Amino acid sequence: MKRILLVLMACFPVIGLMAAEVEPLAGDTIITLERKRIEVKDNGDRMKVRVYEVDEDGDSVDDELIFEGHYRDGQSYERRKHVKSINIPVPTWDKDFNPHWAGFGMGFANFADGSLHVNDVDGVSLRSGNSLEYNLNVLEKAFPFSRYRWAVVIGAGMRWSRYRIDTNEYFKEIDGVTALRPAPEGVTLKASKLNITSLTIPLLLEWQPKKRSSEFFLSAGVVGVIKTCSSSKIVYNDASGKKHKEKMDSGMNIRPVTMDFLFQAGWDWIGLYAKYSPIDLFENGKGPKVHPVSIGLQLHL
Repeated sequence: MKRILLVLMACFPVIGLMAAEVEPLAGDTIITLERKRIEVKDNGDRMKVRVYEVDEDGDSVDDELIFEGHYRDGQSYERRKHVKSINIPVPTWDKDFNPHWAGFGMGFANFADGSLHVNDVDGVSLRSGNSLEYNLNVLEKAFPFSRYRWAVVIGAGMRWSRYRIDTNEYFKEIDGVTALRPAPEGVTLKASKLNITSLTIPLLLEWQPKKRSSEFFLSAGVVGVIKTCSSSKIVYNDASGKKHKEKMDSGMNIRPVTMDFLFQAGWDWIGLYAKYSPIDLFENGKGPKVHPVSIGLQLHL
């Protein structure tokens, strides 16, 4: 016991012992003093003393052994270390980064040509105010990569597009080619719609200001579009005034996989978006050369 006291007095001020926490173990003595942890092991023949640095949570760090001593039969061996490990901080840029994809949105849909001229494109004229699309985005994940608040955003969602034809015609595929066909003789269509349901998968680049008080965001990128179903439907009244709804066709050579360019801007949970597809809606040579476009409002979760 005398040897233990001598070692402790040599390493630390005696006054600090009043604040030390002692944990007796079987055959061992552990003393915590300020930011040091002292372990004394005595098996009767040999005594071993080790001193470790202690982190802020009170846990000793094994690779920061700063003193080790062995004492046996009047002989001693001591070793001191002053080199500490180098800690490399891991960036935590994603703590407060809230991506903007998931949520519900609605917009006005239309067709454009390759020069972004909308409506009456390749013989197709739409009712712009009645042609709508709905977006339900359910999955999102952000991968921040810069301290300047940049992140890559991915996710998944669903889109329902409803294009209202402005003429007394409807889409139908005949002999492998989809085109607008005139309504049956004597029938005036109350509604003619091209419906498309798609799965959407985004790859976006999003920026947010560094100031925590600002919740403004900008986002742009590409959205993969996978068609799940499509149909052409009409609504009309017969001579007796009875209302009829008919599905005229499905499939119609609409591309199964395409893509959109998407741009978003907003504040916190509300944003505006604009979208344009650089790829024709219909397969080459099998339908009108039209490109889907839309603008709308998105409410983010």
